[in-house]
Amino acid sequence: MSNEEINYRFLIDKRGNWFQDGIKIQHRLTYLYNNKLLKRDEEGNYYLDEGSGKLYIKAEDTPFVVKMVEKKDDDFYIILNDETKEKLDLNTLSINNENIPYAKVKNGEFDARFTRPAYYEFMKDLIREDDDFYIISNGEKHLLRRIT
Repeated sequence: MSNEEINYRFLIDKRGNWFQDGIKIQHRLTYLYNNKLLKRDEEGNYYLDEGSGKLYIKAEDTPFVVKMVEKKDDDFYIILNDETKEKLDLNTLSINNENIPYAKVKNGEFDARFTRPAYYEFMKDLIREDDDFYIISNGEKHLLRRIT
């Protein structure tokens, strides 16, 4: 199904806020439930299914955002907009031409955009070498791939 054929009921803005039929979802449990149900179809379209069929979701950027970064020993953990915490997979890091970092989350199923506060916290450990950024963890150098 092409994007032109999809009737989007939901929108996720670049800050991770959900909207249904143009109205912001403010009820915390509904918001968390929707994040938990989020899936992708074979074409990469986001949807949720509450049992009555697929309800498609348009995302301005990524459906998940990194709200916080915590460093524990030599590992990094991220807290996402759905209030879950997971170990950051440093091998999935990338950075766009606006210097906004991204990472794969939820076992690599989704991309997550770093919020400004998370980015600033993460920048404390980033090393810049010419035009490249990398981070060292557990003795390994992890390059942030440039995406355009």
